[in-house]
Order: sequence, then C-alpha cells, then structure tokens
Amino acid sequence: MKPKFWFVVAAAAAVLALIIGLVTIFATGTGPRGYVANNYPRAAHLDLSGDSDNRAYTSPKPPTAVAAEITSKWRPQSQYADSSGIYLRYSSDAVIIRPHSPGSVIHVMDADRAYRRYHSHVGGVWGWSSPHGESFRGRGPGAGK
Repeated sequence: MKPKFWFVVAAAAAVLALIIGLVTIFATGTGPRGYVANNYPRAAHLDLSGDSDNRAYTSPKPPTAVAAEITSKWRPQSQYADSSGIYLRYSSDAVIIRPHSPGSVIHVMDADRAYRRYHSHVGGVWGWSSPHGESFRGRGPGAGK
C-alpha cells in the first residue's frame, strides 16, 4: 500500500477522534454547573424566582456530603458554611447547597447574583480573584493617573 493511503487513514482517524472529543466535552458540560446538572436530578419547582439563570437540583444526601462530592471534582475559589447551608464560589458560578427535606437542594447560579442574594451569609467571606486595591476606581496610588 502507498504511504498516501496511510496518511489519509490517519487523517480520517484524527478527525473522528476530534469530533468524538468535542461531542463528549459539550454533551457532558464542563465546570461545576455541568457537573451538578449531570449528577443530580433537576428540580425546576425549587428554582429561585426572579433569577432566570438559577437552576435547582436535589439530592437525598445531607449538604456536607453533596459539597464533598462537588468539591472533589471542582475545587471552589472560595467556600463558606453556616447553619443555613454551604456556599461554593467558582470563577463565574456559585453553588449553594442548603438542607431540604429529606436531603439537600442545590442551587447553581451566577456568582455575582449569588453574592447579592446571599450577602448576609457570604459578605466579607467570599474573596474575589482580583487583589485588594484593584476593585475600586484608581487601583491605588499612582495607578491610571
């Protein structure tokens, strides 16, 4: 057989592998939002009103067990727990796990909206990825002047 034939076979195999890889990535979702959507049953009736980005899911397990499952797959940038629930912040999403009989309700939402909604719990605890001094106008002495 000619080398050109093997080149064509190798190229076809590479294209097929690329297609399979892309379908796998986009079908399963990436990040904590995709992980939660693929591993917990959807509970649309528990979505928070007024937030079209919010998605609710349930688990029969307690919040600590659910949080351990999620954080073992996707490490949060910041997390906080109190008697009301467990709050996980990622780069663009937040995962809020709260007790709900008989287990937990898991809310996945935009991190900024979660901060505003749960500020009484996470205010001052959730750190942001930018260093202090860069979040206000001017970014410190001599910057941008």
